[in-house]
Amino acid sequence: MNADEERQNRFVVDSMLGKLARWLRVLGCDARSISLENPGVLTALMNEGCTPVTRREKFREVEGVVFIRSDHPFEQLMELIDLVNLRREEVRLFSRCTLCNVALDQISGEAAFGFVPDYVFETVSDFRKCPECGRVYWPGSHRRKMIEQLESLTGWSLHKGDEGGAE
Repeated sequence: MNADEERQNRFVVDSMLGKLARWLRVLGCDARSISLENPGVLTALMNEGCTPVTRREKFREVEGVVFIRSDHPFEQLMELIDLVNLRREEVRLFSRCTLCNVALDQISGEAAFGFVPDYVFETVSDFRKCPECGRVYWPGSHRRKMIEQLESLTGWSLHKGDEGGAE
């Protein structure tokens, strides 16, 4: 991935767009969430290589800021994907904590013991853990539904082994 592609995948999402930030994290994008009110903060973020994303009218015409028009999270996601030209090849599904935005670590089943329900421990072998909050993730029906939702929205094929990252 070149520097321009990496820049596109580092977002700072206004706190008013929390659901959008979570869906970006599901896609594997670095999506910090803070309140974007100060123009000086926007400049500093852009200098760090981050793309600010907001619905604040006062930033509608600011170069380098992605202004989101929609009120609906899935429409916001599609709008952002189109505006920054996010491509399927850049997606790294389920590689970041949806809460903390930190890259997840692969862990063994033994390390997941006690952090997941017994049935999951006995039937699943792929676990990831957030090094920040300690949340453990595994493939299950919720993940499948999220993939189906994303495939329906984007038209991308995101089946296991085809997404380029952790599923």
